Amino acid sequence: MDAIYQVFWSDLGVVAYERFQALQRALALRAEEGPGYILFLEHPPTITLGYSLKGDEGRSAIRSSAAELKAAGVGVVEVDRGGKATFHGPGQLVCYPILSLKKLRLGVKRYVGKLQLLLLRALAELGVEADLDPRYPGVWTRQGKIAAVGIRVSERVTTHGFALNVDPDLSMFRHIVPCGITDRPVTSLAAMGLRLPSRSELVAVLVRGMAEELRLEMVSKEAGEIWSLLAQEEA
Repeated sequence: MDAIYQVFWSDLGVVAYERFQALQRALALRAEEGPGYILFLEHPPTITLGYSLKGDEGRSAIRSSAAELKAAGVGVVEVDRGGKATFHGPGQLVCYPILSLKKLRLGVKRYVGKLQLLLLRALAELGVEADLDPRYPGVWTRQGKIAAVGIRVSERVTTHGFALNVDPDLSMFRHIVPCGITDRPVTSLAAMGLRLPSRSELVAVLVRGMAEELRLEMVSKEAGEIWSLLAQEEA
């Protein structure tokens, strides 16, 4: 099937959460009329609180005290995506598709469905048996949740995306009620005893899957080229 939308993609490495949000906001403005962006990265240990917890300040989602979080080196950030609390950290690959739903010819529900489907297909390619749960968003295995999905849509442009647990420190998830779900564990490729793909292999599988599922023309960009766009906005 022919591509309908040109998208620039890049692997940015490890990026502080709040610094990346400035980049994401700048690219979302560009994506309204120009090409889209799909960015892969990792964050330092960070708990993010979605707008479902607005006004709650994490009281119902964070299990640890401020002192305990500080001792563990975990930051807390309120964010503008849907959902509740998630954890990001080393060993977790986060993908941020910054895309025009108008150009994708998709509604919000179908777009989220396609993100979950491409994750299922990518995991299957890596030999992972996974499925969806109609009660909860994200992607699940028998051992627990392996990928979280949470987005924001403004002016028909998507931000945020999904986080895939490759080999994170799963003990960090004890600090929160992940996505508000109290009775289901979180897992990772490593915890399941599976072969861990290299970073480049995993990104390649996801890039190919996104191109096919969303009908994208994927154009690789160096990380410096992407960050230069934020520098232009800040100048």
